[in-house]
Amino acid sequence: MFEKLSSFAKKCKKIKGFEIICALVIAVIAICIYFSVNAINKNTVDSPAVSYDSDSKIINSIKNLLSQIDGVGKCDVLVTYKPSLEDETSTGLDLTDNIQGVVVVAEGGQDVLVKIKITNALCTLLNIQASDIQIFEKK
Repeated sequence: MFEKLSSFAKKCKKIKGFEIICALVIAVIAICIYFSVNAINKNTVDSPAVSYDSDSKIINSIKNLLSQIDGVGKCDVLVTYKPSLEDETSTGLDLTDNIQGVVVVAEGGQDVLVKIKITNALCTLLNIQASDIQIFEKK
């Protein structure tokens, strides 16, 4: 086996400009790897996309509903969405299909029972997991 590799290496060395050809092949491979990694990184954005205008009606509805729950009081709601390459509103998908997480800051946010009520309401309304919801006490 070693003899075959040795004879192959000798034949390659006889080729004029072999080192240049090897360097070009390595450069092309490196460029291909670089662009494929960049394409993957563009598809996976680290920070969630936050929509302020398109879901304001949903957020206002959630705020109004939550504030009517016993013990919640006034509250603020922030919804974050999973990053996507397409605009969901143009494809006809519901805004709740792509929710990454919800943060609620409520006057009654320190009470465990109130947190459970808010969590149950949001899980039902938005079809998300309880682990995607964070509730805090308002100042």
